[in-house]
Amino acid sequence: MDTVLDTPLPLSVGQEGLWLLQRLAPDSATYNLAGGARMTPAPDPEILARAVRALTDRHAMLRSRYTETDGQPCRVVEAVGTLGELTAQEVPDATDEELDALVRAEVRRPFRLDTEGPFRAVLLRRRHDAVALVVTHHIATDAFSQWLLWRDLLQAYEAFATGHDDPGWEPLPVAYDDFVEREQMLLDSSRGKRQAEFWQEEAAGAQAAELPTDRPRPAVSSQTGASLLRRLPDRLSDKVLRTAAQRGVSPFALTLGAFQSLLHRWGGQRDFLLACPASTRRSSAAQVVGYFVNPVLIRGRFGRDTTLADAMTQAADRVRQATARVSYPYPLVARDAGTTGPLYRISVTMVATDRFGPGMGGAASGEPMTVAGIETTYLEIPHLEGQCDLSLEITRDVYGLTMALRYDTDLFERATVERLFDVFLRFVEAAADDPDQRVSRIPLTDDAERRALLALGGAGSGGTP
Repeated sequence: MDTVLDTPLPLSVGQEGLWLLQRLAPDSATYNLAGGARMTPAPDPEILARAVRALTDRHAMLRSRYTETDGQPCRVVEAVGTLGELTAQEVPDATDEELDALVRAEVRRPFRLDTEGPFRAVLLRRRHDAVALVVTHHIATDAFSQWLLWRDLLQAYEAFATGHDDPGWEPLPVAYDDFVEREQMLLDSSRGKRQAEFWQEEAAGAQAAELPTDRPRPAVSSQTGASLLRRLPDRLSDKVLRTAAQRGVSPFALTLGAFQSLLHRWGGQRDFLLACPASTRRSSAAQVVGYFVNPVLIRGRFGRDTTLADAMTQAADRVRQATARVSYPYPLVARDAGTTGPLYRISVTMVATDRFGPGMGGAASGEPMTVAGIETTYLEIPHLEGQCDLSLEITRDVYGLTMALRYDTDLFERATVERLFDVFLRFVEAAADDPDQRVSRIPLTDDAERRALLALGGAGSGGTP
């Protein structure tokens, strides 16, 4: 579609929220998204630069500045070649550790949205291989958009490297501005008012799920975090899929129910909220890069007799209800709730890599691809750390389930989160093995931990060590 240059364009409500957060913390990289690819041998920098320019030509969000006009945040699209050009850096003798440090430094570099826009492409080139890195700000992309970027970038490189004049892409049928317009129509409609009422009822009387922390919560968060990543054993992944099918729920609902059960047991809350970032992308925008995501609130209620089956059924129902109303922007829910604190501090999401299309689903699982004779392997790079107290990301690929647990390092020690992760996997296994057991009966310690605690108690009471 034709793109209007140098004209202020309105933002979605979600984008306005991210723009405000960036204005409040301009040196934060909390909302940076990143992905990389190791390429052997190293790609031709000129061809890759041409592919990057084709990418920004196709997706105007990547060459937009986010600024303010007459007191209103807006987006201004710049001409192709103005923003988002490839930066190539020669690091011929860098070790893997040094290369990793360069990647992390680039990911943690904040964006100046009003001048440089929301997109950076970097090539770190050694003698025999290279890492291509794409970093974006969340205001312009979501998780699915990241894979669209990589697919289009690699297609463009393949085309140009093999002598073609263009990548042969089909024109995009819609633009992100169509989504912004549709959102405003919803907010002005009776349907939007009904959705607003639903979300106020959903949030009424509940508190954000919260766990005991290792350190006091600071008055102002530094928005820094870290991640733990674990792939479930094949036997456990298989059991989760099988039990979910038998119980008539999705694997996500089973895992979400297990996680909520853990939060209830660990934190002691009986009625709480967490958030699930959900897609607002319509099929017509399947190829469009943009911020098509909205956190929806999921309420968990637990009693003394609640079973894991109850938890997963409850989770499935709440997800179903929330998905039907995903279009109503969360920032307005938070504004109208009238609470002093946030409505959620913990989030959960699931990504199914089969949505990424042929080739890219395998790439997300770490399978090498061949691009113009170059072996290309996608690199998982930690990002979006520090947004929440805890954020659980579940990835379902052809090999099974992988869990990433991101945490706020202002609040938690790594050892605490590692133990929490261990117990969570115990709850997942319990939900897959025997979902009819009560949540209150699932042990928070394993046999070894219980023996250690008993030994410690015996020593403290004068017993023989």
